[in-house]
Amino acid sequence: MRRRWSRNAKTLAGGLAALAAFAAVMGTLRLKRFVDEDPRLCATCHRASPEFALWMGGTHHTVACQRCHHATTEQGLAMLRSFVAGERPTGKHADVEVGACASCHFSHDPRWPQVGGSRGHKLHYEEKGIACVRCHAASMHGFEPIASRCQECHPGHAVNDPKMASLHCFACHDFLADGPGLRPTRRDCLRCHTAQGIRAPMSDSPVKMECASCHRPHRPRGRTLAACAECHTPEAMAQGGLHGIAAHRTCLDCHRPHVWIADASGCTRCHAGARRHAAGKPCLDCHSFRGAPLPARAAVR
Repeated sequence: MRRRWSRNAKTLAGGLAALAAFAAVMGTLRLKRFVDEDPRLCATCHRASPEFALWMGGTHHTVACQRCHHATTEQGLAMLRSFVAGERPTGKHADVEVGACASCHFSHDPRWPQVGGSRGHKLHYEEKGIACVRCHAASMHGFEPIASRCQECHPGHAVNDPKMASLHCFACHDFLADGPGLRPTRRDCLRCHTAQGIRAPMSDSPVKMECASCHRPHRPRGRTLAACAECHTPEAMAQGGLHGIAAHRTCLDCHRPHVWIADASGCTRCHAGARRHAAGKPCLDCHSFRGAPLPARAAVR
């Protein structure tokens, strides 16, 4: 009887030991998961901080703090000791690594905006080696707009055109688009203006200038529209037949913006008596404005 009881006791003790070991392992894993993955650990200290409130209302609120803020084993243990003791950890206890951003935004996972290969990130991240946190750290929790980070490297590039002053840098410099460089193209400008219902008349001329040839929103206020004479100098235009006449030197009297090709309607605004004079022939068949050299900036595409 004693031997059987002893055997049962040993079995019970062994079972209790195994159960205790299992509980210890599970407890350790749970604690590790709590430190590595559970934002409630962070909330014990940061719940009242603006960072936590902004994270809760931001686009990353479904992402645990630890996915971006990586702690070393020593830092994790220090946080756990402070949590158990009801104290705040001292010193820095997590770092944001570049790989944290790449794990989602270079992953080809459709749940996240993918930035790999986009022209803005190719230029800044791949070519210039600028870390994600250099631009995104302050904006991630909403402390300041990311455009303020642009100003750090691009001083003097504020938008001074009154009608564009409220636009974010990315409205024109599309980071996520394909293609080389970040300078806005005609396509970028037309895409945005068409969406707003702004449809400027466009010429069928083979001369397809970029919008930025004339529209310079980063120039000082009052000078955001380039003067025609910046490209078509008076000296050059003096070689252009009737362009040399003083009365013909106000370009917009004859050339409508975006169309540029002058026609009889421009002539008859001043030469009203000549309406029947040409018998239906274009004025320019007889009255030549040719001869002025094309400016170097005019690009034929």
